[in-house]
Amino acid sequence: MAFVAALPLIAKVAMAAAVVGGTVKAAGAYQQGRAQAAANDYNADINERNAQVAEVQAQQLQLREDEKIVKFREDYKKFSDAQSQAFRHNGWIASSGTPLKVALASAAEAEEEISTRKYNAKLGVQSLDESALEQRMSGNLQRMYASSAKRAGIIGAGTSLLGGAGKAAQIQMNT
Repeated sequence: MAFVAALPLIAKVAMAAAVVGGTVKAAGAYQQGRAQAAANDYNADINERNAQVAEVQAQQLQLREDEKIVKFREDYKKFSDAQSQAFRHNGWIASSGTPLKVALASAAEAEEEISTRKYNAKLGVQSLDESALEQRMSGNLQRMYASSAKRAGIIGAGTSLLGGAGKAAQIQMNT
């Protein structure tokens, strides 16, 4: 008989345990969603930083290559002047014949070198810009994951609360 009299107390304890268990499980699901979202947001911030670094590197590459081209032109000008001086020193007229052909060939090579440097710089800048774009896209994806993790945490919390309430109601109905 003592067992039967204790039954309503056991039912109340079981109902309370179901509610508390559901609440704890809900809090855990919510916190897990927030933690995952924070991790995804952190990764997105890293991606954005990497994108900014790539953009700065692209700018620096372009400036560095532009400076190298200016230096090359200065060096070529010195070379061309020395070449003309050498022709004149040997008594050749630098504006006709072989000296002219050599000067024109040297100028063509210099322009080809400058064109090649500009092209390579452009490729390097494009590669870094593409890297920045990929980092930004990855960051956007991480932010989407963060939003999804937050929603999943909230849904998980709601499901746990409803599950606990359902168990409590079931216990009450069975007593």
